[in-house]
Amino acid sequence: MAQKTKILRRIISSISNHGLLVIFVSVLFVALISIIIAYHFKAPDHLIMTTGFENGSYAIFGERYQNILARENIHIKLLLSSGSVENLQRLNDKSYNVDAGFVQDGTTSLSDANNLVSLGAIGNSPLWVFYRSQETFNYLSELKGKRIAIGPAGSGVRKFAIDLLKLNNIADPPTVLLDLSSAAANKALLAGTVDAVMILGAEDNALVKELLYNPKVKLMNFRQAEAYTRLIPALSHVVLPQGILDVSKKMPSHDIHLLAVTTNLIVRKDLHPALIYLLLGAAVEIHSNAGWVNNKGEFPSPKELSFPSSNYAERFYKSGRPFLLDYLPFGIAAFIDRTILIMVPVAIILIPLIRSIPWLYSWRHRRKFYHWYRELKNLELEVMESPEPEDISGYQEKIDHIEASINRISVPLAFFEEVYRIQEHVALVRGKLIRLGNRSKECNP
Repeated sequence: MAQKTKILRRIISSISNHGLLVIFVSVLFVALISIIIAYHFKAPDHLIMTTGFENGSYAIFGERYQNILARENIHIKLLLSSGSVENLQRLNDKSYNVDAGFVQDGTTSLSDANNLVSLGAIGNSPLWVFYRSQETFNYLSELKGKRIAIGPAGSGVRKFAIDLLKLNNIADPPTVLLDLSSAAANKALLAGTVDAVMILGAEDNALVKELLYNPKVKLMNFRQAEAYTRLIPALSHVVLPQGILDVSKKMPSHDIHLLAVTTNLIVRKDLHPALIYLLLGAAVEIHSNAGWVNNKGEFPSPKELSFPSSNYAERFYKSGRPFLLDYLPFGIAAFIDRTILIMVPVAIILIPLIRSIPWLYSWRHRRKFYHWYRELKNLELEVMESPEPEDISGYQEKIDHIEASINRISVPLAFFEEVYRIQEHVALVRGKLIRLGNRSKECNP
């Protein structure tokens, strides 16, 4: 090993200034190409997010993401929607150019998510069933024949509402199902033109709060919540604790069992990694606190539900976002991170090539001697096959020609050892010729 290192140092020291310049220019060229590619694929300074209906939980979440990413000079354009189903349609339809959106678990299948990935579950959206009645309802079957607002087409709540009502055999007449928006449904319930309203939303939802604190409206306690989660796996069983709304007034007066749907933050697969990390950082800031139906730190979570998880999200949940984003402005950090990402595969190719440079350099100069070694060997074979005295003068001329040609070879100082070695071999062959000539003289005085 020490001998190889010594030879390598000698080779490197003998490389001409021209050779060093070639190596330097090559490395600089690779770095320049990587920077150009990184610049071409630099992170955009904007993205489009599809949220939910006005004043709903998803619309509120979207505004928070918008404010947080604005700190990094990233502009988020928010698109209101009817809910989860429409959000998924927009994400799958390239004509909308939507980059991110909120989608509830259970509203899609993996076949619908070929170009989409999840950045994790960001929270539970409880299903609130509000009603006006002198009686207390604990079972959906008790709403048979009532006028029920189940949300507009394209909303997640409508899908789950129909599934639940069908399980209870009350989705058909005499029950009346109304496709009202949440705002319109609230007004209708308070006006008495509908009997019950089904809403999906977190505690940030102003429409949910409006009905929760209204003394004329009751909230259904799902006595069969656990059974529903077994029949509809996308639903989970959560509890609204006693006193969570107002501890001093003991609101609610007892634990209320609810059903909830997990909400995912979904993005397109081709979204720039730097923007993904910013969204994930915002998700931690927005969703990690304790809520009415979840504990602190429960969300965001890398739960794999209806969508495949993003590789960047998995890395984020294991080790956090790239450290450059913590110390440099977003634009610079994203550019450096992308450049490094591009240079890694280039380096994988370049390093073996660089390691082969000494060998190639050595081979380039040693090959100058290979031809004359072959000529020496051929001359030896000729002498062995035809050692006649009359041929000796021709052999002498050949050995003189080989020696003169070797002396004209130009090599760096590190390869003079090769010159001396081949000269020793020339001398050995010449010595054989001299001894052969002397023997022929002795035999023919």
